[in-house]
Order: sequence, then structure tokens, then C-alpha cells
Amino acid sequence: MGEKNVFGVVVLVMAYGLAVTTFITAQVPALIPSTCNGYEPLLFQCVPYLVIDSSNPPTARCCDGARVGFQRANNYEAIINLCSCLVNVAPYLNFALANLVSLPAACNIPLSFSMDQCIYG
Repeated sequence: MGEKNVFGVVVLVMAYGLAVTTFITAQVPALIPSTCNGYEPLLFQCVPYLVIDSSNPPTARCCDGARVGFQRANNYEAIINLCSCLVNVAPYLNFALANLVSLPAACNIPLSFSMDQCIYG
């Protein structure tokens, strides 16, 4: 009888976790401003490096996404959009600003602008 209760609680916790995860995933696009259009690979593929642990190098998938995002910043307006995007979403996605600044160097991506100025102004 006790095993049934434990199993019921486990199922309930799993269902709650799924509901919360689905809700959060559905809400993330609403937090992303229009200046971020096209920079989604940079934003989402680098979450483990930008949020969780920057002591490890970024993954190849992160660097691919970062490369796509940084290549889009190929003129003054696009650079302003990228910087605005990163500064605006960093608090909502819990990005560490220092990790954002170090990302291009960590992925060996040369930039035509300063990430330090982009993030810190």
C-alpha cells in the first residue's frame, strides 16, 4: 500500500515539473525583444556556458550558435541591436555579463566591435 502512495507522489511531482517547464518555455519568447530576432542561436545554445558554468569551455554547439549570432552583427545597426538584445535579456535568462563578454574569445570568434563596450556600455 505504501508503494502506491510513493508512486502517486512521484507521478504528481513529475506532472508538476512538466507543467512548470512547459509554462516557462512558453513564456521565454515573450521576454525576447524584437532586437533579438535572428540571435536566438546565440541566446539559447549557449545557456550552459552563460548561466550554469563558465569554468568549462563552451560547447561546439554553443560556439556554432554564437558564430551565427555574431556574424549577423555585420553593420552598425545590427551591432546596436545585438548589444541591446544581450543587455535586455541577460537578467531574464540569468546570463552572467562577464560570461557574455568572454564568449567570443572562448569560441575563438573575432569581432569587429568590443563585447566589453557592448555589454557594459
